[in-house]
Amino acid sequence: MKSTSIIHAILSVVLAALGAHGADADAPFSVAGLGDCEKITKDGAVPESPHFWDAKTRCLKLHAGRNETVAAQIMLSAKADVSAVNVEIGDLKGPGVISAAQNIQLSQELYQFVAHGDWSWGPASTMLPDKKWYPDVLAPFNDPYDPAHKPVGAPFDIKIANGPNQGVWLDLYVPKDAKPGNYEAPIKITVNKDVKYSATLELNVHAFTLPDETHVDGYGEFYGNCYDFHGVSFKKDPDKWWAVAKRYHQMAHQHRFVIFDRMGRGPNLEQLDFYDKTYGQILDGSLFSKEQGYTGPGANTGVNFWGAPFAQAYDGKVPDFDDAKLKTYTDGAKAFWDHLVAKKWDHKRILAYIIDEAGSDAQSRTNTRKLQDALDAGAGKGKINLIWTSHTDPATLAASPATDPRGINRWWCPNGSACNPGFLVPREKEGETVWFYHSGHPCIGVHGVNASGVELRTWGTICWRYKVNGSFWWAMDFCDAKTPLTRPCYKPDDTRWGNGVLFYPGARLPDVGLPAIDGPLASLRMKAYRRGLQDYEYGWLLKQQGKEAIADALVKKVIPVALTEALGNSGLTVNAGDESQKAEQTGRANTAAPKGKAGPAWSSDVNVWYQLRADLAAELDKVAHQ
Repeated sequence: MKSTSIIHAILSVVLAALGAHGADADAPFSVAGLGDCEKITKDGAVPESPHFWDAKTRCLKLHAGRNETVAAQIMLSAKADVSAVNVEIGDLKGPGVISAAQNIQLSQELYQFVAHGDWSWGPASTMLPDKKWYPDVLAPFNDPYDPAHKPVGAPFDIKIANGPNQGVWLDLYVPKDAKPGNYEAPIKITVNKDVKYSATLELNVHAFTLPDETHVDGYGEFYGNCYDFHGVSFKKDPDKWWAVAKRYHQMAHQHRFVIFDRMGRGPNLEQLDFYDKTYGQILDGSLFSKEQGYTGPGANTGVNFWGAPFAQAYDGKVPDFDDAKLKTYTDGAKAFWDHLVAKKWDHKRILAYIIDEAGSDAQSRTNTRKLQDALDAGAGKGKINLIWTSHTDPATLAASPATDPRGINRWWCPNGSACNPGFLVPREKEGETVWFYHSGHPCIGVHGVNASGVELRTWGTICWRYKVNGSFWWAMDFCDAKTPLTRPCYKPDDTRWGNGVLFYPGARLPDVGLPAIDGPLASLRMKAYRRGLQDYEYGWLLKQQGKEAIADALVKKVIPVALTEALGNSGLTVNAGDESQKAEQTGRANTAAPKGKAGPAWSSDVNVWYQLRADLAAELDKVAHQ
């Protein structure tokens, strides 16, 4: 009898295994799990991802702190065209239950043919090959804005004409009340609703919690092109506009950065009631609440910096302001600041983006001072600060009293190749803010679609490496006017595929054969940017525990140098400001650019980056278990 029981037990195990994987033999595709930094073209080889995927046990492995969003990819490689494919993930069960419906979002990765992505302007940078199909747009399986959650990105078809691969993106938010420990959930991949492949999702929830407030700034100008694709306009119908626009602001908040609508795309202080009704919700955090349909980090938490409602009116040159013009800035600054005080929002850091890439001559310095003085006269000194964008290393300007920007600039933002931490980081001790904006190798990661998956992750991590306050995007929705989902290029001759684009309009999904949604589509590059911002928060948490030096050492191993320090290692120099500005405006290579292409100053091995996060998490776990 005892031997019979043993046989029955063995048979039960075998049958259970067959139930889980018995259908795999006739699966019309192979399956592999990947991390959030691999970027696989439609015809690319699918690598092993040992930090995320155990092929033998078919287990996708994730780890996260509470209040953190982690991501992975499920890559299907088909043998022939396949129709009606779907991926389903159940609730995560362990010390508690993490609801899949509320906390997991699956998206179909949509591919773009990168016609030109050589990044030949300014600091010519090493890129992945162009003229290939790269994933970037993420189409959610179900419409997050439709109460019925209608199907959008799934079920999906796999077409192998351009390559066998089809990626599925997985975002998993770990709630703040999740109990630490190990969780499991079933993964089922079906074809025409028949299970063809089964696997397991494992999640280790750490005992630490990421903060709701952010300690590194991510900021992007929003030109409002996406609003046009949705057919909404603040000027025509404010309520209809806000119903869509708020979803873009919520998506930014979920990814731990801030977008700011360009003047005219939303209300200004002349529409004060509507300003409070819309942007007031961003400032006080009520937009990021369960009642507003929000799930993610920063719940009920307002942004910690914001833009003053002035137009970015001047490019490349600061005009000679007359007294009447300066008075309009003084009056505007006073009205805005008085309103912030009345609403108790005056603890926010406020920038004014009025001039872009001002000249570095003495006259520009003089005129900038006049403008900043006018803002100070209205709001009070240090309350509203002009952001200073430039292609010029400010340390080179400080050599002459006629051009020295210190004493005027309080919100510094040179490009990544001109961001001199030795000169700028000490300015933070004076209460000033230091950001950088895009550039290229070897100083910061490239933000193109055909850049490796670690490139945009570097931005937040570089901020920790040098204790820089944040990063700036000149535009986040400036895509092609006719084909926004397949050409993220704001003009035809720009060789930087993806420059100026991080969001895509869900209203244009019918362009690629999918149902429209009334809100934004994220991108793989947005996810990489988020990962770097979260890496910074890991460092911040360690700093609170007296372990800042440990975080510094771990990050420095992966990023030995960046920003202007990387130029010394490469033998390159920063382009002259005027020449770099011309390159930026034309999107073409310039004669001052170094010959050849520079490579990154950090590791491009995704597993090195995965190990960095694992090591940071391990140090935080030590604190939690002491």
